[in-house]
Amino acid sequence: MANTPRNFIDWPHLASNLGYNSSGNIDLPLLENSNSSTSSFTELLAPLNQSTCQQVIGQVKRQLQVVNQTLAMLEGQTFDIILQDILKACAFKVAEMLNADRTTVFLADKERQELWSTVAKTEEPHDSIEIRLPWNQGIAGQVARTQQSVNVPFDFYEDPRSQAAKKLDARTGYRTYMLLALPLLDSKGDLIAVIELINKCHAEASANLPLSKRIDLKGFGPSDEAIFAEVADVFRLVLESSKAFYLASRRQKAATALVKATQALNHTDSKLDNTLQRVMKEAQNLLDADRSTVWILDHTSRDLWARIPFMSGKLEEVRVAVGEGYVGKVAETGLPLNIPYDLYQRSDSTVARCTDQRSGYRTYSLLCIPVFNTAGELIAVTQLVNKYRLGIPKSPVNSNLAAQQIPDYFQANFNQDDEFFMLAFNIHAGVAIERALMYTSLEAQVIARTKELELKNQQLQHEVTERMHAQKNLSDLNSQLAKIAQIDSLTQVSNRRNFDKQLENEWRRMRRLQAPISLVLCDIDFFKFYNDLYGHPAGDKCLTKVAAAMKAKIKRSGDLLARYGGEEFVTILPNTDAQGAFYVAEAMRQAILDLALPHGGSEISDVLTLSLGVITCIPNAPYTQQDLLQKADQALYRAKKQGRNCTVVGRLARK
Repeated sequence: MANTPRNFIDWPHLASNLGYNSSGNIDLPLLENSNSSTSSFTELLAPLNQSTCQQVIGQVKRQLQVVNQTLAMLEGQTFDIILQDILKACAFKVAEMLNADRTTVFLADKERQELWSTVAKTEEPHDSIEIRLPWNQGIAGQVARTQQSVNVPFDFYEDPRSQAAKKLDARTGYRTYMLLALPLLDSKGDLIAVIELINKCHAEASANLPLSKRIDLKGFGPSDEAIFAEVADVFRLVLESSKAFYLASRRQKAATALVKATQALNHTDSKLDNTLQRVMKEAQNLLDADRSTVWILDHTSRDLWARIPFMSGKLEEVRVAVGEGYVGKVAETGLPLNIPYDLYQRSDSTVARCTDQRSGYRTYSLLCIPVFNTAGELIAVTQLVNKYRLGIPKSPVNSNLAAQQIPDYFQANFNQDDEFFMLAFNIHAGVAIERALMYTSLEAQVIARTKELELKNQQLQHEVTERMHAQKNLSDLNSQLAKIAQIDSLTQVSNRRNFDKQLENEWRRMRRLQAPISLVLCDIDFFKFYNDLYGHPAGDKCLTKVAAAMKAKIKRSGDLLARYGGEEFVTILPNTDAQGAFYVAEAMRQAILDLALPHGGSEISDVLTLSLGVITCIPNAPYTQQDLLQKADQALYRAKKQGRNCTVVGRLARK
């Protein structure tokens, strides 16, 4: 297995360097050769022998203590709390060491080309917000791009780059006099974070004095950068860990939102409009998108349709052919499609821009995910439009389609995590949409059938009584259909499916009553030869007569005769002991003899005969229905071995 180079982080030592007391007062120095490429305990134990035993074992113990203390930090806390604590501790310690009045630690998001930090929104432990800055703007962005520090001395307001800070200070009542922004790089030279320090203060100045009395007009100097360089490795390790916490936190929240969204779909009714509205709402909330649309595939016309809000405020139907536009491409390929902002700059955005012109809406970023039914067939495409950017307040949507400037809150793209969670969400959405489409189809059929019946009633007689009669006929038809589903179409006795259901019900009922239940399994002797001699149409008539004759011997309402398969029949006799079951079996066998159906292919008789196996038990553990069927089949087998045209009573052996 490949090993990824990684050093174990000594949290107590880092806490000591940051000025905090380590928990438990355990003296854990940094591991020897902490900059080495040791990446696993296998390599750590490699030098172990008799002469180095104590040294290596001590090293292992220190490693395990570090791991245990690291895991102890996570116990009972969410990743957001840990992340806030790490960033707060780093910012506080840098400010203390360099005598800065305020410090912000911005982590680098290389994929999104942004700098971000998390701050507490309220005093609630789980309530936090993210601040995000594009690193093509401002002083922090300049540091991120160039990976060089920026030191703006007193007076900061005279610097042309101070315009954004002036506006922020005007809102908060704060005054920025000087600023130092420092890059923090990893061992490969990639940016981890930008640390921004504001207003250098005299070390001896009282915190109760006004800021203007505490600041050091000399500002930050080379000595401050040198001090930071000395402890940069410590902060690098801490912030690299915090990025891992951040990713886990984001995915934890997304997974929680996914569970909530899928649970909401489970409570959606079967109406298509309500289902689509719920799917769109939950998808929109899940991915923090401004709009969500579900496009339904119309197999007949080979296009997709959706109801989109127009400027009038009404929902209007829009159709796109399969293969055209972004939605059409997803329907054609069955693959997700993720379009970053600005979509209008793409040459293949014609269909999207035309749709925007009709609806009065402006699309910047887009994510289209296919939706499949339970059979794996594409039935729809979910479309998420305009990803909201984290940390930027949401504002009313810009309806000016000609505007070239993209609003700050829409300068974001859907990422791979969004695709992953949307694919998972669409598994549940597919089930809900499939159910709604099936309900709509059945509803349309019922409506069409009802109208047809009403028309016939009006043609025959325009009276209410006739209409009620037609409705009753429809109800009777539904009842007959339900009954037909339980009846063997040839023999008109119960089918195998209904037999399995009734056996389960009667088994449970007899178990509650502690009463016996019996099965009679029978087979027409040499029926294959009958079909070969007389033909299959004659064989079908024979089966029908046999079933009718046996059914006539079933007297009680709870007894059930079913076609078990081919020429086999089975009878359930609840609350019947072995003697009673044998009596019924013999009565059925005799009834078939009384039919006197000629059977020239039989080896034992000139007429049709039956072989029967009988089994009886009181349903108690460890016996099951399968045991009962198996023993009945064995009894039937013995009846055939004994010469056929007879009944054999089996017994359940003790388990």
